[in-house]
This record gives sequence, C-alpha cells and structure tokens, in this order.
Amino acid sequence: MSVTLRLNLRSPTVESEAQRERVEAAVERKASAETVEQAWERISAMKFTDREREQYEAARKAYDSGEIGGLPNGKLTKSSVLAMGAAVMRQHGEALREQRIREVTATKPDNFHILTDDAQLPAFVERIREEVRRQRTEWRDRFRILGVESMTAGDFEGTGVDSYLDLSIGFSVWLPILNEGYYLPYGHVDMRGVLGFEDIPEQCAFKADDPQLTRSKVLGAISPYLSRPEHGKTFHMGSARYDLHIAENDGYTIGGCVWDTLDAMRLMNEHEEAYGLKPLTAKYGRWFGVQGPIYTFEDMFGKRSPAPFNTEIVGIYAIKDVLYGWKLFEWQFETMAKTNHLLQCYAEIDSKLPETDVFMVRCGFEIDLDGMKALETEFNDKLAQAKRELFEAYGIDDAFVRKMDRTINAKKVTDWIETQRKKIARRDESICKQRETMASSKPETKKYQQAEERLNALLAEQLVPASEEHAPLFVDDGEFSLTNGNHITYLIYDHLGVKDRTNLVQRGKTRSTAAAVLKMYYEEEEALKPLATVAAYEKLLNTYVTKIPNALEPDGRLHSEFKAGGTDTGRYSSSGYTGRPIDILDEFKVGVSV
Repeated sequence: MSVTLRLNLRSPTVESEAQRERVEAAVERKASAETVEQAWERISAMKFTDREREQYEAARKAYDSGEIGGLPNGKLTKSSVLAMGAAVMRQHGEALREQRIREVTATKPDNFHILTDDAQLPAFVERIREEVRRQRTEWRDRFRILGVESMTAGDFEGTGVDSYLDLSIGFSVWLPILNEGYYLPYGHVDMRGVLGFEDIPEQCAFKADDPQLTRSKVLGAISPYLSRPEHGKTFHMGSARYDLHIAENDGYTIGGCVWDTLDAMRLMNEHEEAYGLKPLTAKYGRWFGVQGPIYTFEDMFGKRSPAPFNTEIVGIYAIKDVLYGWKLFEWQFETMAKTNHLLQCYAEIDSKLPETDVFMVRCGFEIDLDGMKALETEFNDKLAQAKRELFEAYGIDDAFVRKMDRTINAKKVTDWIETQRKKIARRDESICKQRETMASSKPETKKYQQAEERLNALLAEQLVPASEEHAPLFVDDGEFSLTNGNHITYLIYDHLGVKDRTNLVQRGKTRSTAAAVLKMYYEEEEALKPLATVAAYEKLLNTYVTKIPNALEPDGRLHSEFKAGGTDTGRYSSSGYTGRPIDILDEFKVGVSV
C-alpha cells in the first residue's frame, strides 16, 4: 500500500487577509495601551488652576489608597479626574464638618448658655444688668474714652447677608466680668427633606419640634439694652454694620455700637494677610488667652445660613464667636492705649463710623434731578470744547491718524502688503496663462473666446501696488478715538514722547494707560493737560452726572454702601446695593382683588 502526501498551498482569501489585519491591529493596540499609572501621569502634566490641582491630588490619593473603587470606562480624562476629585473633597469636607461638630458639642464649656425656654429670658436680662452694675464699679471709667459706661460683645445670626431683606434668627452676647456667654435662638427652621439641604446630618439638623425661643419675646427682652447708647457694644470683624442693619429690619435701632474689630484691625495694621475673626484669633490668640483649633463658619456649616442646624451646635459656635470677639476687642483696646494716640484717634473718629454709615445708607441721598440735568448739558458742552482744543493742541488731523495707524497697526500693514503682493502675482500669472491659451487656439473656438474674456477682465482689474503707501487705514472709521486705549497709548508715548514710568504704579507692565498711571502723568506732565481736562469731564459725566439718576432706589433716593478701609490705599469706599435680586420679593407678594 502506497501513501501519497500532497501539500496544498492556498492563496490568501479576502477573509484571511481581513483576519490578519485585525490581529495586527490588536497587537498594535496592546503594544500602545496606556497603563493606569501612565494615564495619571499624563493628566498630571496638564495645565491646572490651583483649585483643579487640589482636585487632581485628592482624586489620585483616593485612588492610590483604594478609596475610589474603580475608574471610569475608557480613556482617563482631565474632566473625569477633576469630577472624581471634587466628589472626594466634598465627601471629606462633609465628614470633617461632622467631626468638628462632634468635637465642639463634646467640649461645650459650662459657662456657655443656650436658652430655649421663654421663661429663661427674665433671668438672662438680669444677668446683663448684673454685668453692667459690676462694670460700673469694677471697671469704672475704663471705657470712658469711648463715651460708654460698659462694654459687651454681641453678634446676630441671620437668614443671610442682605442688609435690607434678611432678619435675625438668633442673638449671642459675651458678658466679660461674669465670664458667661449666651445664645438666644428664635428663627431656626426644619429643612430636612428639602432640596439642597440633603447633606445636613440628621443629628445636626434642627427639627420642627425642637425647642427655641419666641422671636417677639426675645426682641422685646434684648432691644431695651441694645438700644441704650451709654452701654457700649463691640461687634466683630466688619459685622457691626450688618448687625445694625439687621436690628433695623427687626424693628429697633442699636445704640452704643462704638467698636468694630475689623475697623480697629485695619487701623492697627493695614498689611494683614486676612482680616477675618478666626484668622486673626489664630494669629494673635496667644496674646489674649485663646488656645486650640479655631473653626470658621464655613468649617462648621459650609456656605449657608446656620438656620437649618440645631440650636446646640449653632449656639456653641455663636458664643465662641462673641468670646473671641471680646478677647480681640480687649487686646486691641489695650494695645492702642499703649501706642501713641491711636486709641484717641479711634475713639474720636472710628468709633462713630458704624452707626453713621448705617444711618447714611438707610437714609440715602436726595438727588436734585433738575440740577443733574443742567450739569449734564453744561458738562457735555465743556467736554465737546475740551475735545476740540485737544485735537488742535496735538495736531490731530488726517496725517496724524495715518502715522498713528502705521505705528499701532504695523503688523496689519505688513500682512496686507504680503497678501496684496501674492494677489498681484496670481493675477499676472493668470494673464500669462490666458495669453498662452489664446496663442495656441483658433479665434473662432470657444476656448479662445473664454480665454480672451477672462484676459480682458484681468486687465480691467485695478490692483493697487503692494506698498505701505497704498495700504488702507486700519483704525476704525479712519479717526482718532479718545476711548481707544491703543490710540491714547500712541498719543502719550509715541506722539508726545512721554517717558514710560508705568513700573512705578504697575510692576512688570509697560506703556500702560490704566487710570492710576494716567493720574500720575496728569499730575506731572504739562503736555497732557488737554487730555487730563477731557478725562476730568468724562469722569464727571460717566461716573456721576449720567449714572446717579439711573441708580435711584424705588424711594427716589440714592443708597450707597460705605466701607471703612475699603480701598487698596485704606480710604473709605462706597458702592451700590449688591444684595439679592429684587425678584426674591415675589415670595412675599399677596394677591389683591378689587
């Protein structure tokens, strides 16, 4: 028996070729596959803001520790990493707040009193009277320079930070000689189950059946004392004006508000990194006996009103606030007394500011609208005249505008010349092609006729030479504009040749026309007098005369918020009302039928 072996060689089919390509692609994908570690490194090398870098580090740490169970399917991206980091930070923040709340609750001092029964109010009022009586004896004339017989530290918790719309939900006070702190809650609310409040732990939330004081009875108990100007009050870190507003909203006027620790701190040191009560207490606390961790409002409650939290937690925090406020006030008062005439300066001027500011804000200013209209007409005429004189003084004409254009738009001119040169070259090349076509074609043919038509069109096209002389003007409307920063820059530094001294005002910048730089030039450069005159009339018109009539409130008055030390140079600042949108009042509207 013979055995025959045959070897059949098959040529590759379409199917086998496709299979081979799939295998090769799989091998290539495997070889180029990015490891998780490489993905993290790739994301790490991307550009981040400080906040995004913090989120990245939080996500990476959580992944490395196993806190994050898995990663999203597909390629790891910057957005997915930042989302993971934000979620981790939010969870950590909530856990940390719960831990802080437990610590604060567990370490509540015995002299912290949180009143939740209206029957406790008479005894509380008596403790205030006792504090005042003892200060009159034991601290006789201690605060005489401030014009008051006694001092306590107070603070309000509120529904928000709007000076006109928000109300108080609780009052805290520190009685220094008695060494007692009190919190009187009367506006806490049960927000469990309400959208946006899901992250408040059950054990920290205020519940509808939790006891608290009656609002009207608390205000009736505290307003007589708070209204007395001979009994001084200190409010901490800029809240004095807020608390004075809140009292007005609650129906009475605070008297004797002679100290705001923010105003005092700015007077003592205008170079603090932060002026919040907690940062200052953490920094200077060792000088006035405050030890241990100092938690901010956000550390405890996040960015919200304390109203949804239970009265025990908020009360401890609020009493610590007035304790810190009192300690800071006392240290500021004694330190100023030892520093030349600083305390006398504060007593004679700054101590009067909170009540004065709030009075001016709420009273507002009557505006003579007819007078403002007359000023608008007068200043517009003077501005027009000043502009004419400016154009004459600086010789601003067509030649000036053209020279300015060629300076500030030099790149645009260069780009136009290059574009025009190419356009002319393309046209000349096309002319040559059309002539070649005509030379190789018979006149009666369509090809010849089309080439001739195209040639005539090209020869009729008038292209200006590619030169600076023939480049168009790139300035808007071909005119010099006093509102164009580039035009002013050219006028000052190029046309008038003013030496650039921007670095004296704005470090690292050159040829600036910022307001602060121009102010310096206007004071020192006689050549800029015409420009300074125009700027003065424009500021009068645009900042005051035309704006004020449109900034009046519904009562027909101008209401401005005032802030001591509100500018970079420590001067007073004023600004318009920046509270909540007016549509919040819709929830208070009541339908009336006639």
